[in-house]
Amino acid sequence: DDRRAKTNEEADKTNSNQPHCGNIATMATEESTTAAMSNLSIEDKQAEIALLEEKLRNLKEDVAQSGDKENKAGLQGRRAKASTGPRMDDSTTNLIGGESFLKREVNPAWIKVRADIYDDVKKRRDEELSKKIPVDIEVTLPDGKVLSEDKEGNKYQAWHTTPFDVACTISRGLADNTAVARVTYTAYVPDYDPEEDGMGGVDTLAESMADGGIDAAKDDDKSKMTVLWDMTRPLVGSVSKMEFLKFEDDQDARTVFWHSSAHIMGEALERLYGSRLTIGPPLAGGFYYDSYMGDANSDGAFREDDYKPVEAEVQKIVKQKQKFERLVVTKEEALDMFAGNPFKEQIISTKIPDGTRTTVYRCGDLVDLCRGPHVPNTGRIKAFAATRHSATNWLGDTENDSLQRIYGISFPDKKMLKTWLENQDKVRMEFHYVETSFFSRR
Repeated sequence: DDRRAKTNEEADKTNSNQPHCGNIATMATEESTTAAMSNLSIEDKQAEIALLEEKLRNLKEDVAQSGDKENKAGLQGRRAKASTGPRMDDSTTNLIGGESFLKREVNPAWIKVRADIYDDVKKRRDEELSKKIPVDIEVTLPDGKVLSEDKEGNKYQAWHTTPFDVACTISRGLADNTAVARVTYTAYVPDYDPEEDGMGGVDTLAESMADGGIDAAKDDDKSKMTVLWDMTRPLVGSVSKMEFLKFEDDQDARTVFWHSSAHIMGEALERLYGSRLTIGPPLAGGFYYDSYMGDANSDGAFREDDYKPVEAEVQKIVKQKQKFERLVVTKEEALDMFAGNPFKEQIISTKIPDGTRTTVYRCGDLVDLCRGPHVPNTGRIKAFAATRHSATNWLGDTENDSLQRIYGISFPDKKMLKTWLENQDKVRMEFHYVETSFFSRR
């Protein structure tokens, strides 16, 4: 943490006369370059400046795309640029946050109220699911092998068997290291209806994910039968191809992993501050969550002092290995569940058609409007860091409520996080050196 803070403090001093890398070799390079510049003609100096400008542009692109297509907001020290925010087909520009957040509050009472409503809705869905007819199904693996029963000889059945069960048939290690399954259905069982299961309509995070560098899924008939499926969600038909996706090997797996991490961070923000969550999408390299934290009088704005408490709370949640639970809800049930959060209410009212269903996910105290899928439990996130924060606006409109955004990064291994942090330090220092060199030549 000290190393990260020191690096970012240096990265903020872009016009200082002192060398920021604190490196003798770097200082020597700057001095020798300055001496060489003094002996050049005006034309040569102009050419040298043009070269430095090109290097600076390239480094800025590297910063914005570092790692695996890193967060498009770019790395600007500890504080990020405000982004365009979520977009919806709604022209409303008035302030809606109001008194939903007045001050920072630990474990506000509305968390339990929401959980109680969730439990009531779950009883109704469980009653519906009890009427479904389990039928035998088959699962085909990428190598063509067909599985129809587990190691104990129990038949795979729709509404009961999950991808996790299938993975365990192969090896428990595979099941424990898979983030999500990619499932191509041969056909759904007769009593499965995607609309009833909350799979119709639009993904409320699709636009924000696209802004973050994640391509939208195709919408043709063939791709509709291929879906990312929670490892613990029962299958609803025979599968012509089941793939087990791992963080290290697949971008979809990383997207799911970071989406789940955003939920965990959201749970921490609610517990610590009573944040009114709005949206929390995964990015091509990490994730963020936007929260309404009141106006300037509420003292809710994020600051760097919040990073360590958030990281500590996330670690508590991770150690609890909270299950990610998917629940189908009607529009009316969703409005009831998120009453008091005007931002969730607006999403539900404008994005979900009357008479239809959508889905929410729960992990621990958090219940969030979400299409999923997610990792099996919070314990999969082995390493987490809050990386930066910024201000933005609801729907990306400056006439709307001001929101607080906090970014994060996570990995299934602590060594991965250590490497990532070291790489960010290198990029910042290189960017800083070239920028400093450039301005000293102007």
